[in-house]
Amino acid sequence: MSEGKPFIHMLRTPFCNYLYDVNTNMFAEVDENTYQYLIEVEQSDDFRQIPAGEEVKQNLAILREQGFLSAKRPEEIRHSHSDLLPWHLSENIRQISLQVTQQCNFRCSYCVYCSGDFELQRNHSSKRMSLKTALTAVDFFAARCGNQGQPAIGFYGGEPLLEFPLIQRVVEYAEEKLYGKKLAFAITTNASLLTVDIAQFLYEHNFLVTISLDGTPETHDRSRRFASDGHGSFAIVRDNIEAVMKQYPDLKIFFNIVVDPRYPCNSLHKLFSEEKLFKEAQVASTLINDQFSVEKTVPGEIFLQQDGRHTFKSYLTFLGAYDRDRVSRVAIADLSSNFWRIKTSMKPAVSLSDVAAPGGPCVAGQMRLFVNVDGNLFPCERVSETSEVMNIGNLWDGIDLGKVDRILNIAKTTVEHCKSCWAFRHCTLCCTHSDNCGELSADLRCSRCDGVRIQVEEKFRDYLWMREFGVSYDKINQEV
Repeated sequence: MSEGKPFIHMLRTPFCNYLYDVNTNMFAEVDENTYQYLIEVEQSDDFRQIPAGEEVKQNLAILREQGFLSAKRPEEIRHSHSDLLPWHLSENIRQISLQVTQQCNFRCSYCVYCSGDFELQRNHSSKRMSLKTALTAVDFFAARCGNQGQPAIGFYGGEPLLEFPLIQRVVEYAEEKLYGKKLAFAITTNASLLTVDIAQFLYEHNFLVTISLDGTPETHDRSRRFASDGHGSFAIVRDNIEAVMKQYPDLKIFFNIVVDPRYPCNSLHKLFSEEKLFKEAQVASTLINDQFSVEKTVPGEIFLQQDGRHTFKSYLTFLGAYDRDRVSRVAIADLSSNFWRIKTSMKPAVSLSDVAAPGGPCVAGQMRLFVNVDGNLFPCERVSETSEVMNIGNLWDGIDLGKVDRILNIAKTTVEHCKSCWAFRHCTLCCTHSDNCGELSADLRCSRCDGVRIQVEEKFRDYLWMREFGVSYDKINQEV
């Protein structure tokens, strides 16, 4: 019985008790008695029968005067950008990513293209994008990015540098086609084929180069091996990076670390914090994505202990209680990224709208439209190319707005769950979390909800904890 029931969530830190009000997207500090009363309200199906003392009643009245404790829920689940889809996908596409090849000279153990471990996902193949398809993709993008001041074109694989001559042709054509735009390019590479000559081209054409490097030789070579002989790749990759950075120190290089939580992590933190080649570079880490894997990755106890220590030291650094030079740059970058997401998501509001949708879905294809080797279109490179529901069109017939609308409004499959969920504004479930072998599954989406609420509550505690200590989020982001 949610009618009239405040749309709230209660949580506490070691120092304070808090009410999170879903409508206003704000927190209010409350005393212990009020906290205990509201905990019962939140958990009760018949909250009107819960007794409240006079002091609690007075505190509730004050909270209501401040705009808290509204019972309002959305009456209809519908994304606010639904009516803007034609505009977004005809004038406002920000980036297009071209899968120039499905082949790769690596066989990484965790790769979503490795059929042995990821039978539900795509496979490596000898397919490559033709020049005609690639140039058509540029034309398609040029006609649909008019509202973007700095449009971007990305190159993806497989290993995209296997098709470097094609990339060169596409870049030169795009610069002519989009003349007058502040055009940017991006490439994600394993760096095994990266040479000084290639780096010169990337530097001259404003590329952001994302290099996958998982840590020390032992850590990196455990997962990132050559397809030809199964040997590790760290030595070659490191030599290539060193040569390129020596010749083009201003080339924008970003290191992406895929962390296998089954193993200790101290060595990778040490590498990126202490070795001269990497200690000034931009870094970010992600855990292995096992969404499409039959075998799930379970973090080891040693990893949890070591990773926790690095995270704790990062907190202390932001509090000014620990020397920054003694803290892992990977941990600081990750924590700073988390803080930035928290800050941007905690915008105060007056109330929820009658028509609203939970956070999570983006406008499929608007942020990073993915074009596979055959010219088929997908929301981004993270979805499965084998999934019919994720195929939102092709370069010749255009984008299917009906499919995009269905993906954008994925929460319509779980309306009642979403309307009553306190994590409504902060949900992270997008279409990939509902994709059940080509069908959008409500049951699969709902199975992930408890995990999302745990993550949101952890995010809230981080936000409150740092606020209690007077840490400025703007200062954090300026320092990193």
